[in-house]
Amino acid sequence: MPKQKKARGLHWLVVVLIGVLAIAGIPGLGPREAIAFQGQNLLQNPGFEQPYITINGDAGLRVAANWQPWYKTTPPGESSAINARPEYKPAPSTRVRSGGAAQEYNTFFATHTAGVYQRVPVSPNVDLRFSVYVYVWSSATFTNPDVSEQPNTVIINVGIDPTGGTDPDSPSIIWSADAEYYDQYRQMSVVAKSKGTAVTVFVRTAPQGYVGVNNVYLDDAALVPLSAMPTPGPTAVQPTVTPSPVIIEPTQEGTITPVPYTPVVPPTFTPNMPTPRPATATPVIPEGFTGTILYTVKAGDTVWGIARQFGSTVAAIIQANGLPASGFINIGQVLVVPVRDQQPVPPTFTPAVPMPTQVPDGTGGYTTYTVVRGDTLSSIAARFNTTVAVLAQLNGLVNPNLIYAGQQLRVPGAAQPVPTPVPPTQAPTVPQPPRPATHVVQPGENLFRIALRYGVTVDQLARYNGIYNPNLIFAGQVLRIP
Repeated sequence: MPKQKKARGLHWLVVVLIGVLAIAGIPGLGPREAIAFQGQNLLQNPGFEQPYITINGDAGLRVAANWQPWYKTTPPGESSAINARPEYKPAPSTRVRSGGAAQEYNTFFATHTAGVYQRVPVSPNVDLRFSVYVYVWSSATFTNPDVSEQPNTVIINVGIDPTGGTDPDSPSIIWSADAEYYDQYRQMSVVAKSKGTAVTVFVRTAPQGYVGVNNVYLDDAALVPLSAMPTPGPTAVQPTVTPSPVIIEPTQEGTITPVPYTPVVPPTFTPNMPTPRPATATPVIPEGFTGTILYTVKAGDTVWGIARQFGSTVAAIIQANGLPASGFINIGQVLVVPVRDQQPVPPTFTPAVPMPTQVPDGTGGYTTYTVVRGDTLSSIAARFNTTVAVLAQLNGLVNPNLIYAGQQLRVPGAAQPVPTPVPPTQAPTVPQPPRPATHVVQPGENLFRIALRYGVTVDQLARYNGIYNPNLIFAGQVLRIP
């Protein structure tokens, strides 16, 4: 009798083991399709854990295993502060949501359009949901690493390419709607149906401004078949949820699946655009100034350059316009510029246009001069026996340092500069100091390398050329070397 009980026990043990193996999808014992109904995460290394792979030996490209970085690059001739390549590295422990690591990528005084992606084998015609937790710290100041002050309008998206392509610009990608938030992890998600044997999931961030830092942290990603997600029973009570400002209808087919969370009052963020001062408002004139003029900010302008142009000061412009201490301004913003009586108010400048060559008539005629590589406004002024201020006013130049090869400038006097002859009996003239050396920025150069080459500091080079943002230089720009 004991032997029969033992045999029956072994029989049931074998039955249970076969059932477990069938559910697990062991070949020959059960259908593998059962895996899709167990909440399986199809991603490799979804938690962005170690190891981190150094790509092509570049210490600035350290990405969690099984993930790949992607980023748009600066077009030739444009500023290196636009669409710079981020630095990829493991996030600090204070930015890890769960597990032992998280992915970080960031840009410093530069924008980016970048992120990470992973290509995943799947079955065709399967509804999939991709989600990932994203944290953004974008700040014009560095006083508090947990607070975004004057953030750069960082747009966040996640996407799925149902064809399995790896081009982030592909029209096949189904992206989530634009989201913007800071200083917390939030889950972003998107749903799409696979069209082949693989899909590719993407994370994309795109700061619209370049002042300060733009840091992005990623953790706890998932790609799950919707068939594996639990469906509420018929008697379940569906709560009424106020739509989150982040969850918006996508621009392509597919839906954004909101993740249940305890509703919180959305934080109020300082807008990136300073409040423009109405032209009719009475400005507050700082002490030492007697009047003001209105000036519309153009591309390449800085508060320092505007102050120098109009004989004002950075502190006075910041005070009169209520600007942040960093002096951040935007193209098209109208500034109130405090001026002094003894400072002649320059006319309202219009964009420089080529002027026809005019033969001097003895009363102060004008002609045109074509800028060549290596020219500066001060060297051109010296050749035509005039001043930088006169040339700037004649040509509507807001920043005298921003001229380029091929540009046509109005200059006073004859069509060609004529050197003044020195009579033989004239007393020796005092030698003129040599004009400052110049450097034409080449593609790939930055202010640090140029300063190192000429034995000056980045601060000296930036101040000498009226550059507020050390990263905002471009190929072909002519820099004066102090």
